[in-house]
Amino acid sequence: MRVALLRPPVVNLKNSPFGSTPGMPSNLAYLAAVLKEKGHDVSVVDSYGLAPSRFMPYKDRFEARGLTPAEAVALIREGTGMIGISVHCTLEHGNSIALVEESRKRFPGATIVVGGYHTTFCFEPFLEAGADFVLQGEGEHRLPLLIDRVEKGTKFDLDGIYGAGIKSPRTPRVCPIEDLPFGDYDSIPLETYWKLHYAHGPVVSGRYINMFTSRGCPHACAFCQTPKMWGGKWMAKSPCRIVDEMDHYHDRYGVSDFHIQDENFSLSRSRTREFALELLRRGRRYTYCFPSGIKAETVGYEELLLLRRSGCGYFALSPESGSQRVLGLMNKSVDLDHVHNVVRWCDELGIKVNCNFVLGFPGESGADRRLTYSYIRKLAASGLDEVVTFMLTPLPETGVADLKPDGIEYEDINFSPTWRDNYRLITAARIWVYVQFSLIKLALHPGKLAGNAISVLTRRFRMKGDMTVYRFFADFWDRFARPLLREMRPRA
Repeated sequence: MRVALLRPPVVNLKNSPFGSTPGMPSNLAYLAAVLKEKGHDVSVVDSYGLAPSRFMPYKDRFEARGLTPAEAVALIREGTGMIGISVHCTLEHGNSIALVEESRKRFPGATIVVGGYHTTFCFEPFLEAGADFVLQGEGEHRLPLLIDRVEKGTKFDLDGIYGAGIKSPRTPRVCPIEDLPFGDYDSIPLETYWKLHYAHGPVVSGRYINMFTSRGCPHACAFCQTPKMWGGKWMAKSPCRIVDEMDHYHDRYGVSDFHIQDENFSLSRSRTREFALELLRRGRRYTYCFPSGIKAETVGYEELLLLRRSGCGYFALSPESGSQRVLGLMNKSVDLDHVHNVVRWCDELGIKVNCNFVLGFPGESGADRRLTYSYIRKLAASGLDEVVTFMLTPLPETGVADLKPDGIEYEDINFSPTWRDNYRLITAARIWVYVQFSLIKLALHPGKLAGNAISVLTRRFRMKGDMTVYRFFADFWDRFARPLLREMRPRA
């Protein structure tokens, strides 16, 4: 079957300094590889990647980056029998609905399937917009099965599938991933991504690729959707398979920088060590990072030393709060002393570390926030490279989902929920964290600040923060300076 896979444009709150940095859609690369292996003719339409420097107003308070839904659907090849639309998060909801409607209008006879992380928590609006199916769970295992049933006209005996007369709730689980084919990035506009010089993880050399080596998480943090998505399970590729995959991307695409997007790469200490040792045994000189983070308690000095020797330059940690009382409310297990040790060790070894914190959790008091400020100051004094604060966002079907009042649209469920009663207070708290952190870094680690400046000027990034500063100026150029120069250009 001829299949088109679509990614919606990226959406962020307009003029917000807290928006996330988009990256290449590795999920579609893996899905394309699986479908091609099954004999299907697959193309990818990456709405963001095909026009990442185009900004468009969206729903008054937001802006979208990329192709419009109509433009994206116009690129689908004639004769396409199935259109798959991947919806990653709440901010992509409205544009994904528009993609369904445009696809139905232009390809009335095609089967339209909507999948992705977001569909685990929301499926009715996509069916109402004209989708034939909403498929929850991992597309690499389930979409080929769905295509087979569509082609043969057999019964849709899958869980997690919704359609006309079909409602089969999904059982959360993680499917085996060891033997999945490596991602097929041939249809992803890699050169465009590389020219941006920014991504979800710090771009060291310009040419990078996203990959995953594990899925799932055994923890059940109250603010996280992962427990609902994966059911507390964790599945991982073997160390040899991971390095084989890196070698494949190096040989095919000429990349030596890898962004490993796992939710929890290091849950197995032995696997972490074996991965690093395998890179060293093969004599690879790759660089890699973990922009989505690792859990501090799963690594000690030995693991960190091996990671650094084998090319790791950056990872994130998520202590979330400096208050044990708030961590209890979050159902978050954190050894704050060990996090501090990991920061100290990484400063010694030369691994750049970011720590994430969540402010505004229900029940958090001013005293709790002061404990978090104090803890961040302690980490900063010990050499922490950067800190990121998030405002608690009540994502669908999490332990705090009932904080969302009626009438709030999906796009409003983001990391800057302006509708929350304490939005101004928590925004001020976030800014205060950055002020304190910067002053301590300036006083105790001025060399790190000099390194930040050099990183921005050379566009060889070792941290997200440096890349964000560069992105701010690049986006300003794309939003305002470039259009202004275009208008000033003499017309023939």
